[in-house]
Formats: sequence, C-alpha cells, structure tokens
Amino acid sequence: MKIIRALIFTSTLLALATASCADTLELKNGAMLQGKYLGGTADTVRFETSAGLQIFAYPEVKSMTVGPSAPAPAAPPAPAVPTSVTVPAGTRFMVTMMDGVSSKSAPGTNFATKLAYDLVAGDVAAVKAGTVIYGRVVSATQAGRLAGQSTLDIRLTQIVLNGSPIPITTSSYAQMGKHEGRESVAAAGVGAIIGNNTGSGSSSKGAAYGLAAAALRPGQTLTVPPGALVEFALQQPVTVSVSH
Repeated sequence: MKIIRALIFTSTLLALATASCADTLELKNGAMLQGKYLGGTADTVRFETSAGLQIFAYPEVKSMTVGPSAPAPAAPPAPAVPTSVTVPAGTRFMVTMMDGVSSKSAPGTNFATKLAYDLVAGDVAAVKAGTVIYGRVVSATQAGRLAGQSTLDIRLTQIVLNGSPIPITTSSYAQMGKHEGRESVAAAGVGAIIGNNTGSGSSSKGAAYGLAAAALRPGQTLTVPPGALVEFALQQPVTVSVSH
C-alpha cells in the first residue's frame, strides 16, 4: 500500500505542472470521472467535475490520467508600426546651430546643426530631436567698408539617421545687410532664425536674426552663431526608416 501511495503521490506532483481540463480519474469502485485535476495533499486528491469540486482519499483512487496541457491564450497582435514614413514637403522644423557661419564664409562651406524638436509625420516621430542635420552655405558676400552689401544664404542638405545620410532639400535662410550710402535697408528672411540661446543679456536676444540684419552698419559681417535656433521648411518630401 505504501508503494502504491508513493506512486500515486508522485503522479500528482507531475500533474501539478501539467494540469489541464482533460484529465481522467478512475476510482476503485469502477467510477470514471472526467474533469480537471486541481492538486492535492499526501493523503487526498482534489478533482473538479461538472458536479463541482470533489476530494478523494488515495485508497479510493485506482489511477489518474492527465491530459495534454492546454495551450496558452494567444497574445493580442501588436499594433502595426510602419517601417518607413514620409515627411511631406512644406513641413517646418527648427534646428540649433552647432557651427557658426557668416557672410565671410566661403560658398560651399558645410556646417552642422541638431534637430531641436521631434520631426513628426502624422502620429509618428519620423526624426527624433537631437538628430544631426548638415547644411551648406549657398552664397555669402562680405561688403567692403565703402561699398557693397553683405549677404548670407544657408540651407540644410542632409539628415544622418543610424549613421546613414539622407539627402534633403529645404528653404534657405537669407540675410542682407545695408547698402553703403543708402538710408533705406532691406533684411529678408526666407527661413527665420528664432533666437539665440548662447550668452547672456536682455530678452531681445530672442528676436529674429533676419530682422536684426537691418540694424547692421554698412560693411558689417552677417553672422549666424552657434546656439542660434533656426527654422527651415522642407521643399521636397523625405522618406525615412522608423525604428520599431
């Protein structure tokens, strides 16, 4: 009897790990019960049938068969995440200058910026804030002290994502200084510099640099310093890969 009880007790331990809703319990009185094994003690077996929970002493049990474990419920499908997203033309965004440029810069000079805020397309953050974006000085002229007009035209040319450059085409940010000898001045901002977060001083440093160019003296250098927050707009759509 001790050997039989030990065998039955061993089977219950195995059943604890593999319990399912397709178990069979055979009693010594010939009854066959279908249901679910719910564990037990060293002296009893707990078995649930359509009639409810029943507890049997081991001497009443002839054998027990544990069915295959029920499969775990399938997890709900994860929402589909696009592998790429297209940012449409006309989308405006801001970058923080990492390098300074000026009207003394040679045309073709490259400079680096960082995206100030996430570039969003629909509900997806297509490009994260802090992403490096490179630009180029399209044209720059430095006026002489007696004649001419200083000008500066810069544009962004490529985004670097996961080490891969992606070409972009943007609007330009342009400044024009004074013509020597004229009382009227012109300052045009195709793009706009929103502010400068370097240095200290009055809140007027947040004024647009494009407009501030009008206050320059004839022949003075036009400058976009490191830390300036500059706004551009995409002139062509750009498609980028999105991380899952």
